[in-house]
Amino acid sequence: MPFGITYDISCTLSRWCIHGFYRDIITIGYDNVPKEGPIIVCSTHFNMIVDPAVLANTFPHKRKLHFWAKNSLFANKILNLILTSGGVVPVDRKTKNNKALFAATFEVLKLGEIVALFPEGTSHSQSRLLEFKDGASWAALEYASFVSDLEKSDGDREGVDKKKSKVPAKAIIIPVGLTYVQKSKYRSAVIAAYGSPIHTEPYLEDFEVDKRATVKRLTKHIETETEKLTINAQDWETSNAATIARQLIFSDDKHVPLEDYTISDEILSLTNNLIQYKTSLDELHLSNTDIARYENRSLTIPWASYTFLCELLKFTVQLPFFLPGLCFHWPIYLLGKISAKYEIYEESRAQNKIALGFAWLLIAYSVLFFFIWVTMFFTPLGFILAASAVFIFAWYHIALVDSHYDAFKELISSFRLLAALYSGKGSLPRDLVENLKEKRNLCLGSLKKICKEYRSKSEDLRIVLELSEKTYTFEGKKLR
Repeated sequence: MPFGITYDISCTLSRWCIHGFYRDIITIGYDNVPKEGPIIVCSTHFNMIVDPAVLANTFPHKRKLHFWAKNSLFANKILNLILTSGGVVPVDRKTKNNKALFAATFEVLKLGEIVALFPEGTSHSQSRLLEFKDGASWAALEYASFVSDLEKSDGDREGVDKKKSKVPAKAIIIPVGLTYVQKSKYRSAVIAAYGSPIHTEPYLEDFEVDKRATVKRLTKHIETETEKLTINAQDWETSNAATIARQLIFSDDKHVPLEDYTISDEILSLTNNLIQYKTSLDELHLSNTDIARYENRSLTIPWASYTFLCELLKFTVQLPFFLPGLCFHWPIYLLGKISAKYEIYEESRAQNKIALGFAWLLIAYSVLFFFIWVTMFFTPLGFILAASAVFIFAWYHIALVDSHYDAFKELISSFRLLAALYSGKGSLPRDLVENLKEKRNLCLGSLKKICKEYRSKSEDLRIVLELSEKTYTFEGKKLR
């Protein structure tokens, strides 16, 4: 199935959008994906329409992806043209005949192309993967069975040159884990981890005997391999404890190896303390970094004032260089805040922010372009100057946005801490901030002790700490 101009346009626009919203988009497992041949991609689905955008723009070897859509969408002639040009594959979800259900998918795979699916069935914000549905396994095994039948019939014919045989190759399955450090947070990070190929040949013989049981077994295999590429916790308390454990361990100069741990009253107490520490930070709108910078100093008003003034001076010096871009782009940040306020589903917030930001930029940059062109009396030279000015202005803003965004966060953080310490005049009581420092030292000390002393196979805090390291790094790549 050929790709049309719709795919190239949508892929380019989505690339601009996701790189404008996220600071780092990291691809790992690049060599696990072959350069040619049919593939069924099974990806996690945490972030609505952002997920296919990340997949399409990170997929190794710049190979293009087909996505499934219900066949009723193709009834409209205009929408049919757009979807077909975008490489979208129709699926008849009402039929119980698998060959009819996957007919269009088979055509794609026979061409040696790729179909990308989301086996969880829906986007979500759970702390771990949802149970995988069987659609990908049915498609893979039905297609493998179809190819095997062709191979048999081709082999039964006499005088057939095997090298010139037109029997298509069997498809492999590539599990993909998309991990968002903070999926709806501006300038956060995304990791697209491509796992080792899963082959269907070991399942074919059993598939001919008991199709449903074999499909279930393959689905479980895909789910297990995908779990290895993602961060999963049994609940959000465990996930939050892992997050704060990561921040505590890796903000320290000495790296502590995370291995195996044992259940004890001390560990259960530490888990509770980690959760309480994170809850207190959230309530006071502070971060672990805010408290860590005062680890070897007293939390005093003079020192907090000095820190705030230094951050204010640094931000003020940099601001004039960033101010034109800030004034031009500030509606994007405002629209993002408003959309997040009224969107109750976490998995929809990023796509809403990206969509609103893109809409504003499209309008604003068009107005800027035509304003410059009009002032140049619609001359060819004016067109070139207007286009160049828009491009340079956009590049200039992107080049500076991260450093100034970080400086602004540091300024706000230092102000909040100063306000919290300014007893009687600040927005938060001073003793709560002092307690935070004590909680941090308690958690960090206990965490180091456990890391050094315990080496058992229990599942309690060991899971928390393994998750903490997994959150921090994927195959040596540090996350923010």
